Amino acid sequence: MIMKFKREDYIAFLETEYDTQMKEYSRLIATKATVLKERGEVFIGKFVGFRGDFSIFKVRISDNMPRKNSFWTASCFIREMASYKNWGDLAWADLREQYQCDYSDAHCVWISKSEDPAFCLIGAKNITVDFADLLESQNPIIAFGPNDPPLKYLLNLKDIVQNSKCEATKEILDYYRKESTWNPQKVAAAEDLNIHILRSLESHNTVAIQGPPGTGKTYRMTRLIAQLLSEGKSVLVTALTNEALKVVASKEDLKPYLESGKISKTSLTIDERHELPKLVANEGNVCNATPGHLSLATFYISSGWAKDMHETTPFDYVVVDEASQALLPMIAASKKLGSKVVWIGDQKQLAPIVKTSEDKINTCGWGPIVKGFDTICNNILMPTFMLSDTFRLTKRSAIFTGIFYNNELNSVAKIDEVKTSLPELNKLGGPSLLDLELKIGDKKPENALNAVYDLTERILKEGSDAKIAILSKFKETVKELQKTFITKLHSEEIPDNLKIETVDRIQGLTVDYAIFLIPNASVSYSLDSELFNVATSRASGCTIIVADRMILKNFMSDEVRRFLLKINENKVVALKPTTTQTITSGELKVTVFGKINLPEKHLKEIVADKENIFIIDTNVFVKCPTIISKVGKYKVVIPTTVLEELDRLKLKQSIDNKALNDAVKNINKAFLNNYSSMEEGDSSLLPNGFDAQKADCLILSVALRYKTEDKNPILLTSDNLLQSKALGLGITTISLKDFLSERR
Repeated sequence: MIMKFKREDYIAFLETEYDTQMKEYSRLIATKATVLKERGEVFIGKFVGFRGDFSIFKVRISDNMPRKNSFWTASCFIREMASYKNWGDLAWADLREQYQCDYSDAHCVWISKSEDPAFCLIGAKNITVDFADLLESQNPIIAFGPNDPPLKYLLNLKDIVQNSKCEATKEILDYYRKESTWNPQKVAAAEDLNIHILRSLESHNTVAIQGPPGTGKTYRMTRLIAQLLSEGKSVLVTALTNEALKVVASKEDLKPYLESGKISKTSLTIDERHELPKLVANEGNVCNATPGHLSLATFYISSGWAKDMHETTPFDYVVVDEASQALLPMIAASKKLGSKVVWIGDQKQLAPIVKTSEDKINTCGWGPIVKGFDTICNNILMPTFMLSDTFRLTKRSAIFTGIFYNNELNSVAKIDEVKTSLPELNKLGGPSLLDLELKIGDKKPENALNAVYDLTERILKEGSDAKIAILSKFKETVKELQKTFITKLHSEEIPDNLKIETVDRIQGLTVDYAIFLIPNASVSYSLDSELFNVATSRASGCTIIVADRMILKNFMSDEVRRFLLKINENKVVALKPTTTQTITSGELKVTVFGKINLPEKHLKEIVADKENIFIIDTNVFVKCPTIISKVGKYKVVIPTTVLEELDRLKLKQSIDNKALNDAVKNINKAFLNNYSSMEEGDSSLLPNGFDAQKADCLILSVALRYKTEDKNPILLTSDNLLQSKALGLGITTISLKDFLSERR
């Protein structure tokens, strides 16, 4: 077995991420505060009071104002610096460092008119209780500026990596690569998950639970917490966001403990106090593990607690909510805080958002550090469970989303039919595809924006109270969607039942309908498996994917391709002979012209009474870029690891770039015309002793998937060792040299 990372690798990633965030933030805050105000990146508001769970500020209409659903850092300045006219040439960073007396996060939730026509009112949430006390006592003028990045969080994790000698932490950080894949025990809705978890924790210190969309992760988790509290255990729930923690505290199973003051939260906000009056503020954000009490803290706070822990583990139990949003060092940090740890998340949904570029992460091999939950699920020996029943999705919808979960997702939704007469919607719920002709490279396609608005309008005519999420991968697209709706609605803001947002901002959201707009630009980002899964699983009713009619030409995971093909009933529209399209693979751009005419050839490896399928290795494409056309009428399967290797090869100076580009071009042709498909490897198909992480073994696993009574997989490779392994597994194999020789 091989250790995956050294401590230096973790530190390198965390320092890179810190530097990336700091560089972007520093550039912004080094700008003169008055310039930021002129640009709309700082605005001024006079506190006027509270309305329910909102903090109300008056803002001059002639000044720049925030947009609804934007996030800020609210700063209160001392003395004369409360007036922006006295800021002079001070940079925003210097202004805050020298004159700030207190600050808080702030989320602009709504904007409305005021009695004074020169001003408007904004309603903000996320204001801390301490900051609210200052507002109420002084009624100050507040400056709203750029939201602070989580730099302290990264520094905490770096310290844990550098200095932690805790054996439990080392188990995570210094893990050894396992040769098995995620194979959890399925738990249906009718089963008591608590029994499974607590029985497992009798002999293990950790348990991992996967909760696909709508499976009631939070409900199951709070039932567990309630039982632990009833037994007098101290419990910590930690999550990435305050919103996730608030949802936990509001659940019915925890109501008795909330009412009796046994649930406390760090950085308690005024809106949280309004919604949950009995929720106790953790004064000073101190780690306080009390028997029979529940503590709620974000990763930002709990990572600091873990950093300061040396020999003791303060809590009896730690539950990491939405664990898929935790970096691997944060997963390790949770082990320093509790004797028993439960991780609950979904590795098939979005990983943590980081600023480090994807290319840098891939080049350095930092992916497992970013996708911490996925890493431990596949490499740490412990009891694992998957919630297999979804309460949100209809039967049809669960079939589609189930593609991401080995077709093991079952619907127990109360409603299984959608009342609609709209042709774009399926009455059985789930996805449909509205395919348009979208301009290549345009992230703001006018025809798609108008189509989304029109569809939304018609949905609301059928039910005016319908909750609709309009989603896209890109901020530019979302901003243009928001602008389109505001213009067409002749309104200053978007109605509360419409949420127009990027996909990475809505994980956990449930709505009646979802519209997922995929511009014909950088399409591979929109087709990322995890992002696509989140975007298409928010709706309890219908999801409409708005995309270019040639979307299937793009590279995508086998799961996403099967999802889209299923919508189209496995029919792919081929390009006309005169059509040209630009296709991107990594940084490689190629142009595809028309159709491919594949010749028919007979080889001795062909079995007459079976379906013959060629699996092609990377080295074959490099040596013979036109190999697919030479295979003939037979199906070609390209393992995803082959595409990844081709993409990496472009960085090598010794490689023939023309051959590489030709190979990519021909692969794209084959995908486009449905002559070949891409498939991920499945290491669970490999015998013991095979390294599941090696590209060769993943290629073999693809061939093994097709080794059935009616199919004959043929591995085409020039790698002698790979050929030997294939023969040992009973897989037909042929070298490129022999293949070309037989054709002659």
